[in-house]
Amino acid sequence: MWFKPTDKRVPLIAIPTEQAPRDFVENHQSYSNRIFVACIKRWPITSLHPFGTLVEQLGEMGDIKVETDALLRDNNFGPDEFSEAVVRNVGFDFWSVDTEEEAVVAARKDLREEHTFSIMPKEGSEINNAFHVKKVREGVWEIGVHVADVTHFVKPNSLVDREAKKRGTAVELVNRYVPMLPSRLGEDLVSLAPEEDRFAFSVVFTVDETNGDMDGEPWIGKTIVKNDVALLYDAVDALLTGEGETAAEVGENVREAVNALKVRLNIHYGYGR
Repeated sequence: MWFKPTDKRVPLIAIPTEQAPRDFVENHQSYSNRIFVACIKRWPITSLHPFGTLVEQLGEMGDIKVETDALLRDNNFGPDEFSEAVVRNVGFDFWSVDTEEEAVVAARKDLREEHTFSIMPKEGSEINNAFHVKKVREGVWEIGVHVADVTHFVKPNSLVDREAKKRGTAVELVNRYVPMLPSRLGEDLVSLAPEEDRFAFSVVFTVDETNGDMDGEPWIGKTIVKNDVALLYDAVDALLTGEGETAAEVGENVREAVNALKVRLNIHYGYGR
């Protein structure tokens, strides 16, 4: 049979009929509104058309889930779900900083006492970064940028690593979220969730507010952080204006830190807002 790609630059693909649904030959008209996924296996120089394999049937055209699946497959994204083997490969079933080896913890800079916060566009369980800001002396501020340490949990060339490389990134659509990492990692172990001790990579530097120049060299390394609060844009607005209940909820230290990050240092907190 012939498979007609959605990409106009690719010609018809020849696929063995035995890979099609059982009644495809006798009832091929009923499949005219179905979306299939196929891949090219070989393309001999002597052939006008490539030869391929039928991978899966997604479903009926016009169905929003099916159309979204097709869009994702067209951009080299596989199924949302992770295979059982990949999920098992995550490990760290009972992990916490307290159960980690003493040498591993001792090798990290402990920043859990800093008043740390995240700023997010909307509610979510995957929190990848956080900040702390504090006054070092008059006119000089320390800024810490903390990014979740995925490498502690995902070892090179493991099943999880290979799956993450295949996906390349997480995709957030209007009606759907396709993660890069299994939920045990993305939503738990590496997420900088409030009130949880987490491993991170951090950059800590000081800035002179009068000219915006860095004061000395930045410190870069592995850390342990404890996020105080994950703020949404509206909550940050409330902190900066002093309106609403948010300021009281997060405390004066975080309020001052957010204000310093946005106003004194002129760093845009919106991330593409």
